[in-house]
Amino acid sequence: MTQVVHLHVGGPKSGTTFVQQVLEHNAEALARAGVLVVGPRLDLIHAAMAVRGDPRLADLPESAAAAWERVVAQVRAWEGRSAVVSYELFANASAEQARAALADLDGIEVHVVVTARDLGKAIASSWQEQLKFGVTRPLEQWSPPQESAEGSEWGWRTMQPANVAARWGADLPADRVHVVTVPSRSAGTDELWHRFAAATGLTDVPDLDLAVERANESLGVVEAELLRRVNVALDGRITGGRQKSLWLRDLLAHTVLAPIGREPIGLTPAHAEEATAEAGRAVEAITAAGYQVHGDLDDLRPGPAAGRLPGEVGDEEVAGSAALALADLLVWAREAGADVRTPLDASGAAHPAQGGVDDGRAARLRRVVAGTLHRATAPVRDRRVAQLEQRVVELEAQVEAARALHLRVATLSDVVAELLLPAAQQDEEITMQALRTYRDRSL
Repeated sequence: MTQVVHLHVGGPKSGTTFVQQVLEHNAEALARAGVLVVGPRLDLIHAAMAVRGDPRLADLPESAAAAWERVVAQVRAWEGRSAVVSYELFANASAEQARAALADLDGIEVHVVVTARDLGKAIASSWQEQLKFGVTRPLEQWSPPQESAEGSEWGWRTMQPANVAARWGADLPADRVHVVTVPSRSAGTDELWHRFAAATGLTDVPDLDLAVERANESLGVVEAELLRRVNVALDGRITGGRQKSLWLRDLLAHTVLAPIGREPIGLTPAHAEEATAEAGRAVEAITAAGYQVHGDLDDLRPGPAAGRLPGEVGDEEVAGSAALALADLLVWAREAGADVRTPLDASGAAHPAQGGVDDGRAARLRRVVAGTLHRATAPVRDRRVAQLEQRVVELEAQVEAARALHLRVATLSDVVAELLLPAAQQDEEITMQALRTYRDRSL
């Protein structure tokens, strides 16, 4: 059993995707150095839900509820020096839920790692994430849910590093609670990893490849306002977290809208004041608690306001982005094999796409379609694979039995040839006739 586990619990939108991509990309190299990267990612998502007692687990396969148990089992089975568990939505667990999760790791030295960023940017990011799940309220009228909002994954409960550290580190020595700040833009592009590596004891692992694809899923201010208006127009026609995450977040926001524009989103004076106050409280609380800080706590303070508010975006700008988005959605429908003659709410065979000009966005859309179909057909595909694997085992057993029978017949044929015929009479024609007679009577 490993002696140390680093539990990276969040918060969201604090460089976690980059950190997790580096961990996954270098999993084999880290394993050779004695460090286990716990996964797969879907298990971590479900494990965080299980730790938090998320009611959405009831809508998932039964195996999802046992995901945290599988994570713990992986850690306990590892014989190397340490393990790293990284998923950002452990962050909104209550102190009691965190205490219960840590109890499952009893006997192992647990270090909790919290990553955090400029809290002004965190406000804009939190609103964006809410948009991806159907929120219609303009940013100017919105504020992050408070610490008391236990079910909120996008608010001060998860974005405020002092809150997260206090809940997860309540029963840990201060030197086992690590706060990693996302560096300002003036720092090197790999600085966040170096800070995270210092917090998780990975600075001595040689030759890690940091050249991972850095996914940027942030929306520009125009595209964010467009998505908000789409949410209004949808009028509740897409419901349920899983459907919203697939169509609003993965397809429309991440794949179609994010590449169109990157203009930063500004903050209202009230937002800037709130972020400044939260940052001040975070710096004071983290310093007083004596947690290990990797980076500069001033990175949490909001920088100078940059960017427009969504309410300042003009209709013509929204229309321009909408035209590009519609073009991409047409490409998506074509690549998905949609039949324009089939009503949207009817089922039936789709006709394959025919020809057409492709580009980078179309390629991204094609990948989303493939991923969507992969997820949608996974249960059936898994059952079919299991059935085929079982059939292969059965056929291999039959082949082996037939091979053994053939060997037995060949051996008996040799023996019979020797026993039935005198040596002088063992010419080929007589021998074959004798063997045929023997086989007909004996087999």
